[in-house]
Amino acid sequence: MATNNKKIYLLVASQPFGLQPKDWLEHMPELSIISEIEPIFIFKQAGADVTPEIWFKLAEEIYDRLDQAAGFVVLHGVDNILYTSSAIAFLLQNLNKPIIFTGSQSTKPETKRLEIRANLINSVQTANYGLNEVCLMFGNRLLRAVSATRTNDESLNVFSGPLSATLGRIDFSIRIFEKAGGQAKSKTKFYHRLSDKVEIIDLLPTLNLKSLTRRVADKEGIIVNAGIFQTLPVDLVFLLEKVTADIPVIIWSKNISNPVLAPKNILLINNLTWETTVTKFMWALAESKNIAKIKELMAKDIVGEIID
Repeated sequence: MATNNKKIYLLVASQPFGLQPKDWLEHMPELSIISEIEPIFIFKQAGADVTPEIWFKLAEEIYDRLDQAAGFVVLHGVDNILYTSSAIAFLLQNLNKPIIFTGSQSTKPETKRLEIRANLINSVQTANYGLNEVCLMFGNRLLRAVSATRTNDESLNVFSGPLSATLGRIDFSIRIFEKAGGQAKSKTKFYHRLSDKVEIIDLLPTLNLKSLTRRVADKEGIIVNAGIFQTLPVDLVFLLEKVTADIPVIIWSKNISNPVLAPKNILLINNLTWETTVTKFMWALAESKNIAKIKELMAKDIVGEIID
């Protein structure tokens, strides 16, 4: 059961486009009935402007208040929200409080107000439950953030995920599934570093391998977004074997599964979302420079991100 009148920190990680705080916070007295709400303004620009600097600021604000709150609700624009929520999951591991991201996808101010109001009410109520996950609350779904993907659905359910990522639903009440429970095994740990020396390569017919050689010269790691490609270009494989042999390379793909990726520095990822792959790799590179260790970390289920 939810426990009412517990403190919930409402962190504004990006300004809702076209709205001012008075439009969605000061005119929501029902939130104070559910819990004691304390707003914290992290970033007042749009979600598209959120960078890793904001990730760290958000993680620090949450970490400093873990013992003071029943949970945390993060208001964030849908742009970049999957990167931010995934990054927070790796920066703050072994959580003992819920961190629930929410917002609105609507572009019309009046509809946006109503959507934010509904999502905030549901998020604040859910934050009073005994969760220990970084989640997304949009529409009637509570999802594990590191397993969520953006949908083309025009309904309020902006995000979806595998069955294992669905932690609860909103119908006539809030239903939190049993798999979302559990106690933290030890104290929450705040990881203070993410590597920013990551080169992201999108597979395109216009990919210039000569310029790519220069781009990767000072990088700690490379991620190749192979998307729905079934094979890699031969010249790219040759480049990865010869030029990048001393740094880890991630191949993210939905379809590539054959063992053409023979070099020891290359790791195929097809069981993580794209956003989680990027943020997890940045975290792993900050933890170790050893290729074998990085591959071990990427293959390990750290915060429930592995999709079976």
